[in-house]
Amino acid sequence: MADPRVTGLRGVEFAVFDLAASAAFYKNCWALDEAGRSGGRLFLRAAGAEHHVVTLAQSPRAGLVRVDFAAPDRATVDALHAKAKALGATTHAPQTLAAEEGGGYGFEIVTPDGQLLRVSSDVAQHANVDPDTARPTKVNHVVLNAADMDQQMRFFCDVLGFKFSDCNGHMNFIRCSANHHSIAIAKSDGPSLNHVAFEMENFDGLMRGVGRMRLNEQELGWGVGRHAGPGRNIFSYFVDPNGFAIEYTTDVDQVDDSYVSRSGDYWANLPLRPCAWAGAKMMATPRMREAMGGKLIAAANAAVAQSCDDAISNKMAG
Repeated sequence: MADPRVTGLRGVEFAVFDLAASAAFYKNCWALDEAGRSGGRLFLRAAGAEHHVVTLAQSPRAGLVRVDFAAPDRATVDALHAKAKALGATTHAPQTLAAEEGGGYGFEIVTPDGQLLRVSSDVAQHANVDPDTARPTKVNHVVLNAADMDQQMRFFCDVLGFKFSDCNGHMNFIRCSANHHSIAIAKSDGPSLNHVAFEMENFDGLMRGVGRMRLNEQELGWGVGRHAGPGRNIFSYFVDPNGFAIEYTTDVDQVDDSYVSRSGDYWANLPLRPCAWAGAKMMATPRMREAMGGKLIAAANAAVAQSCDDAISNKMAG
């Protein structure tokens, strides 16, 4: 196969402190439905056909476990694995995937800074699609933090067939479909999750989703606004119970190979930034910025570790 490539995002897996509390949030507030369980893992679907878009795994440490991508068929999975292996990536042979996760055929691969990815085909799809536009339909994009964002971008392009869309000076935007970006890589001190964006059918649906979150006493961390930058999508950001930054988004630019990529200078000189509707009057809250930088997760994990250490010390002292 001359040019194997992934064709889209399937979803993400999160390690969470409290599976029950996280499940309640994602079902009651974020409007995902349970698609299945297996041991300490819960699979949640959106309104679209994808078997599940979020996996929640009980863990003593919270964090992004994996990002899942779609390939069109088994031959492409095999070709992508062969390319990854030839390029020296850390990976394992493709195999049949667990039935409770939708089955299919795929392999896992590790990025240069340690992020785990999965590529799969033939995963079960749901026949029933919910027409409620206030529910997310799928995962639209994932933004990853990296110390060397150019190295990470080259990995996605060279190994998985992504194409470059834009760079705004502190973030590389790359695509594997008509969507302007399925992955973006942000400059940071090291690898962590920046945010996961869930697609809403339209602006009205996004606003209804935001309304549901506010009625559930969830703080709006940034938005509602429109990015004055790559993708030019409408956005609204929240923080989940574990400290993950999550987004409802809609109206992301759709592009093809005729798209003209632009540099940071172009985006920096637009008249309104970062929000095309309100400029600098629409900024992320300090808590939202900490979540996007991975600081909330790091602090939460440190607090849990300290609590465990204290419990062990108290037990030994007693």
